[in-house]
Amino acid sequence: MTVTAPAKPGAITLRYTHTMAEQLHACRLYQRSTRKHLFYKGIGALSIFGGIWVILTAGVQPAALLLLAMGIFTWFDPMPLLLVWSTFRSSPTLRQPFESIFDQRGAHFRFGSEHISRPWERYTSFVESDRLFVLVHGRWAYSVVPKRAFGDQQSIDTFRELLRAKIRQKQGGQATRTVR
Repeated sequence: MTVTAPAKPGAITLRYTHTMAEQLHACRLYQRSTRKHLFYKGIGALSIFGGIWVILTAGVQPAALLLLAMGIFTWFDPMPLLLVWSTFRSSPTLRQPFESIFDQRGAHFRFGSEHISRPWERYTSFVESDRLFVLVHGRWAYSVVPKRAFGDQQSIDTFRELLRAKIRQKQGGQATRTVR
């Protein structure tokens, strides 16, 4: 949970342990940054309005109740949250202390016996909230960096600038997005 002296000049080293709340927040944050989320919201709204229309025109019918249930389920899209919750809960490795190093070459994570290094070119974007950064490197593939791991606001700003410099804007999309 602290920032330590850089191992290499310009490197940022963080130590933290992930929490379930942070993982679920990261999932929602990433989910809201995708086109799929908007598509599901649209389908959900159509299904809800369709169910209401059927109820108003033909009375309470099983089809109307099914449309309402499908609309509500699609609107909230809980499956990614359930998968993250289940994975985090059943994997002791993910709940171990992390050491993360961010340098000019990329991001390096160590937790348990795992060592993962990704060059900056692998990252396609990042999303930020008031609680954490989500570094995206594929569809539903991302790294979570909690802001509580930083010592102060200046360290967070330095990290954000490193991300902006290293994660290039992709064709047709934004490299960064802040979601509240």
